[in-house]
Amino acid sequence: MKQKMPRFMVLLPLFFLLFTVAIARGQDNPISPEEYQSQIRAGFSTNWFKSFAKKPMKKYSEKNIEDIHDKGFSNLRIRCDAELYSSKVEFQWFLGNLTTIVDGCLKHDVIPIISWIHHHAEAYATEEDHDAYVAWWTAVARQLKDRDYRLSFNLFTELGIDTCSKGKTEKKIVEKLCNNSLRRRTDKYNRWTKDVTKAIRATGGKNAKRIIILASPGKTAKDLDRIDPAIYKNDSYMMAEWHLYASGPVKTPGSQKYWSGDGKREGQENVKKAINDATHFTNVTGLRTYLGAWMPQDNIKGTLTQAEVIKFAVFFVKELRRAKIPWSMNVLDNYYDTKESKWLKKPQRIVGRKLNMAKILNNIRKVMP
Repeated sequence: MKQKMPRFMVLLPLFFLLFTVAIARGQDNPISPEEYQSQIRAGFSTNWFKSFAKKPMKKYSEKNIEDIHDKGFSNLRIRCDAELYSSKVEFQWFLGNLTTIVDGCLKHDVIPIISWIHHHAEAYATEEDHDAYVAWWTAVARQLKDRDYRLSFNLFTELGIDTCSKGKTEKKIVEKLCNNSLRRRTDKYNRWTKDVTKAIRATGGKNAKRIIILASPGKTAKDLDRIDPAIYKNDSYMMAEWHLYASGPVKTPGSQKYWSGDGKREGQENVKKAINDATHFTNVTGLRTYLGAWMPQDNIKGTLTQAEVIKFAVFFVKELRRAKIPWSMNVLDNYYDTKESKWLKKPQRIVGRKLNMAKILNNIRKVMP
């Protein structure tokens, strides 16, 4: 006699299917910063909306996202240069294409982290710049308000070394330090951040409880304490981004990014100090962090050999994993051809140094979270 299959056995595959779909869609429930840290894990920053190419979407394919996921990476920091999309026509085009990439990320379980760039606005920080900044984020947030909670907003890509142009000579642009920039004027930074977070939260949909990632006013973790606690103390869905090695380690003695050989003593201590600053901030404030940019190679002078690049990368990633700090690496294009949709395999010459980036990436993958 044929035995009847128990009812729960019949329903079990359906249950797991529904469970998997719920997880993939973020279950439509807000994600806590602690959960979000574990989901971001490791990824890349991107250049789709950062370059001056007239048609950056020609360098995008959904297969890019599939390949990134299949390689074991979990996030993309989508850096957006607001200076490139100043007209209404350009901005609508940008919003549509940004949505395409965000949807591709969510479809293939790669977390999209949108970040804003506008070097001129960061440096001059006028009232007009402030209003345009809030308007930009309001439009982006409204456009994506119903996307699931895996999507996050990183308010600034980097408040870096700031200069203001003072006009042109025949040979060069004359510049001076900008005393009113967001980096130098923390009061301005805090006002911009307060105003934009309020605007984003008011756009409806899932944005009231979506993760918003604040930026370090001075880029590094040691400057995180300059963020006004009033911004995040009553908001359970905020984190903070910081970084130090955005252009990689260097061999300049005394530099906070110094690394040589296997990094023993000074190089490794520099890494530990940078990460300890972040963990200390979290322990004191409760605000969890994310490292939004780093490179394993010296991208300024090319002083590190391939062996040194690998030593640094492996040590750095292990230390970040130990501290449970997720990261995005600069930049996807160093490892992957987005236009051709394929991983780069041949050695490349980067700042005069021949490096096998595929081999470097494989070593990183072995130790990443």
